[in-house]
Amino acid sequence: MIIYKCRFTGDEMLSDAFKPTPVKDENGNEVEGLIEIQSMKVNKDSGASVDVGGGNHFGGGEAEEVDDTVEMVNNVIDDQIGFAYQEVPFGKKDFKEFLQSYCKALRQKLKEDDKVTGPEVKAFTQAAPGFCKFLLSKFDDLQFFTTPAMDPEGSMAFAYYEDVNPKFMYIKAGLREEKC
Repeated sequence: MIIYKCRFTGDEMLSDAFKPTPVKDENGNEVEGLIEIQSMKVNKDSGASVDVGGGNHFGGGEAEEVDDTVEMVNNVIDDQIGFAYQEVPFGKKDFKEFLQSYCKALRQKLKEDDKVTGPEVKAFTQAAPGFCKFLLSKFDDLQFFTTPAMDPEGSMAFAYYEDVNPKFMYIKAGLREEKC
């Protein structure tokens, strides 16, 4: 398993179990430098995914009783099952300033990391304006999450909804892969 950790705080942000994929824009083009994962509601006690109540409509057999006593949580945000994200408010101006300072600090962090090659730093530097523009264009649709460290200079997760459960986007260079 691969755990993706914040390059600044070391907090776990996601794992390969969520099957990260490249982010696509409205035209289906890949947004360089961003990855995303799909979240879902799960049973807090067991971590099992939710039956949305389709019952026999899809050939699943008899309709089952819904247990209203079960606490359902998001499998990315929750502090026991997920990564204990904390939502933080942002105005558009604040978000733009965050992206500028974060990308500047991240570029420096990448340059200082012996495991990151010069071409990788250059690729990040070239991709940053594009993914920042994309994120700013989506501002009204985003929720912003930080890790348990609540470090204002750390990596963030950007959530948006296409259906019931949000997708979470990440700046890929801000994550360090660790095999466990």
